[in-house]
Order: sequence, then structure tokens, then C-alpha cells
Amino acid sequence: MSRISTLVPGLCVAVLLAGCEKPPPETEPLVRPVKIHTIGSLDPASIREYPGTIRAFQTAEMGFEVSGKVTDFFVLEGEAVEKGAELAKIDPRDYAAQLAAAEAELRKARADLARSEGIFKEDPGAISKQKIDADRRGVDVAKAQLDIQNKGVEDTVLRAPFAGLMARKLVEDFANVQAKEPVLILQDMSVLEIEVDVPERDIARAPGTGTIEDLTARVQPKVILSALEERSFDAWIKEFAARANPETRTFPVKLNFDRPDDANILPGMTARVRVIVNPERAWSVPVTAARADESGKAYVWKVDPESMTVTRVPVALGEVYGDRVQITEGVEENDKVAISGVTQLREGTKVREYER
Repeated sequence: MSRISTLVPGLCVAVLLAGCEKPPPETEPLVRPVKIHTIGSLDPASIREYPGTIRAFQTAEMGFEVSGKVTDFFVLEGEAVEKGAELAKIDPRDYAAQLAAAEAELRKARADLARSEGIFKEDPGAISKQKIDADRRGVDVAKAQLDIQNKGVEDTVLRAPFAGLMARKLVEDFANVQAKEPVLILQDMSVLEIEVDVPERDIARAPGTGTIEDLTARVQPKVILSALEERSFDAWIKEFAARANPETRTFPVKLNFDRPDDANILPGMTARVRVIVNPERAWSVPVTAARADESGKAYVWKVDPESMTVTRVPVALGEVYGDRVQITEGVEENDKVAISGVTQLREGTKVREYER
């Protein structure tokens, strides 16, 4: 038997055995873990919250300019009042009597002056010019005293210097009070105020120039009440200290916000102020996440949230803020962009969000 004839059966067996082997299993596509940034959103590192207590925009401890017995309170605690409204009154009888006496003194002074001027007109030598001047001064003094007593009568009525809320009555009915002794507290509730203490590390991030309006627009402050966690109220910065508290090393900042019509927000309620200390992070990515193609044009890897695959998207870059660069064109709000592991990505690469 020839050698070829002996090899043929062996080859046939080998071919048959090879045909019986299972094909190699298909390999699963490699899934790259990446950090993902949603364009337009802020990460926790960009947001700060500071606790505070609500208070009225204006608070005045009201007292009479004169002393006496309080005879009337015209408003109740918690009642709203208009500017100029009567709030309380003290017994005016003593002041009315003093006013009547001042009026009588003025009438007498005018009569004395008229008599002196009449005598001088008939016989200039019968009366001295000094006497006439003295009578004129007497009229002026009597007028001044009348003005004082008029004001005394007016001061027996306490009026609201601004529209607000009568927050608290400080004395009992018919109490004897001294001049300027506080008898009630009036609060302007049209605008509310909150003061918070901001750490120096956050103050250092704020721009050193520009107006308070510019700073408000940058940090976008919102007030969140402990009793209304589901809501927030737009606020604006009223003023902030340029010198730190020596004990806490914090800077007091006052903010105002409009009182809503559908919520009963009162002074003394606890709240917190939420601000954005680094707004550029919303529309920026780490510098390392922005790549350049063969022609030198910038691009980022956009993630499809359904297929979790990436696509190269050309972008225009803006200013650099520390280790981040702003994206000005090429992406829209809520687009998702890979910001780590970008050197390992290719068109269509499947990714998963890196679990921190």
C-alpha cells in the first residue's frame, strides 16, 4: 500500500473531528467605566448652604415722644396696618391744656405788640423803639411755644411710619409710660430678610469687583425654609460685611426676598440660603476631557443615555477656570459627556458610569 493511501483515511478522520468542534464563543464588547457630566447641571461641590433665621425687612420699637397714660390701642397683635395709621394713644388732656395756654400767650403777645405799634404811630415819642422790638420778640417766642405744644398734642397719638404688621404689644392697657419708652413692635413684612455667616473660603471664591447685583446674578441665592422644604424663594443680596467676625472667622451676609402671598412666613422661622459658589462648572468639563482631532479642532465624547455608547462631538471652548474649560458651542443642556477615561474611547465604544 502506498504512503498516500495510508494518509488519506487519517486526513478524513481529522477533517471529521475538526467539523465536530464547537465554534469559539463570541466575546462580549468591552464596556469602559467613565465619569459622566450632565451639561447645565451642578455637582454638589458647586453648591453651598448656610443656616439662618427669618426676620422682617424693617422692625421698629414704637414709643410716644411724650409721657402719659396709654388710653387706647387701635390695633391687635398680628394685625396689618397702613402707613400713617393710628396705633395707640395716651391721655391728651394735659397737653391740650398746655396748648390752650400757649394760644392765650400768643394772643396776649400780639395784643401787646399791636398796642405798642399804635402808640408809636400816634406819638413816636411816647414809646421807645426798644419796647416795640421786645413786644415783637414776645410774639415770636409765643409762636414757638405754640408750635411745641401743638406737637405735644400730636405726639399723644402713635402713628405707623410704614405699612406693616403689629407684631407685639409691650405694655398693658392704661399703663403710664415715659417718653420714648417702647410700647409696641411694628414690622415691615412686605419683604423678608435673612442673615447668614459665610466662611472665608467661600468669600474668597466671590469676585472682588462688581456690584451687589452682579454678585447676586452670579451666585443665584435661594431661601429654603425648614417648614417648606419643597419650595425655594429667589433672594437678592442686600449687603455683606467686608471684615470677618474675629471669633468665627465668617462674614455676615444679609439677603432679602419677597414674602409670598400663599405662604405664612414669619420672623423667627428657621431657613437656609443656597448659593452657587462655582457656576462655571455647569457648562464646563475638565480640561483633560476636551480632546483635539487631527486638524486641531476640539471635541468631547457625548454619551447616548439609551445605548450607553459614545459619539465624538465637535465643540467650541471658552475660558479656563482652574482645571476646567467652558464649552460655548456644540452641546446642549442635559447632554451627557464623558469626562474621564477619554483616551480609551473610540466611536461607538460602550460605556458605563463610573461608580464613585
